[in-house]
Amino acid sequence: MAAFFVILSIVLILIIAEAVMLFFVRHPNALRRRSPKFQNAMAYLYVQGERKVMQFLKGYGRYSPDFGYTLNPGEFVFTEREYSNRYCINSLGVRDSEEALTSPEIIVLGDSYALGWGVGQDETFTALLGRKTNLKVLNTSIPSFGTVREMLMLDKIDRSNLKYLIIQYCGDDYDENLKFYLNGNKPQIMREETFHHITEIHSRPKHYYFGKYVWMKIQKKFREARFAPAHVSILQSEADLFVHVLGQFQSLIKGLPIIIVDLGGKNRSGDFVAELKQKTSTDGHPSFLENLIILDLTQNLNASHFYVLDDHLTPEGHRVVADVIVRAMEKAGTP
Repeated sequence: MAAFFVILSIVLILIIAEAVMLFFVRHPNALRRRSPKFQNAMAYLYVQGERKVMQFLKGYGRYSPDFGYTLNPGEFVFTEREYSNRYCINSLGVRDSEEALTSPEIIVLGDSYALGWGVGQDETFTALLGRKTNLKVLNTSIPSFGTVREMLMLDKIDRSNLKYLIIQYCGDDYDENLKFYLNGNKPQIMREETFHHITEIHSRPKHYYFGKYVWMKIQKKFREARFAPAHVSILQSEADLFVHVLGQFQSLIKGLPIIIVDLGGKNRSGDFVAELKQKTSTDGHPSFLENLIILDLTQNLNASHFYVLDDHLTPEGHRVVADVIVRAMEKAGTP
């Protein structure tokens, strides 16, 4: 009888735990009032179990031999729990107008954060920059692009009238930049069959069943226990690899004022920015680092500027980023 009550108690606890997790994943406004640790735990369930990956949905992304993929030219609406937005994609496969491809004065390179994942096209910090500066801005950001593919993108763009280059960095860039470094400065581009295989997987519906979240948590704990993180010797830091990649594309950025913006979710630290600033102040640094304007946004952005489940910038977050960049440009002076 005692064993029966123990089993029953465990089952009831698991049922209650599932119900609690289901409630908060379905009600992000209620989740925002909880602790950051609890928010991160619920966000894990949403991102791993529900969130769609835009670039790998049929009709949203397309294969590119130059980059692995871009977005699919035309219009589509991308809807998730905390937002629903229209995306207008030009012939290059980026979220901007066709006209913006001709003689842009500001080019923005980045990933989903600069793309404006989760906000309207006119609410992105890139669109706001255009309105605030009266300069033509081209947003070339593609989800999950690292610094290497961003530089490859820059090589294909009209730079004849370029006054500022803005590079949005994210911690996820590290893997792509490291592979480039280890591969003898040769980019590793996804094959077409790989793209279609990944698209087929991500285009399948992600159904919910009661017990899904508890099972995800159990699996996560099992993986953590079985595959305890081993000590990894870091060959290069984030800043080292970023500088290395820029150094391989010096011909594209020579003489340009380059604004570096570090964006990667509400839990991003300022370590990358601090190290990059230290490198630019050290004697004997590469000449192309002279033109870097490195912005630390950790003092300007807080958790309220990000979606609680998705962890991308809200419209207000984009407004903050645009204001910081405009102030930096005014301080530096327009070329």
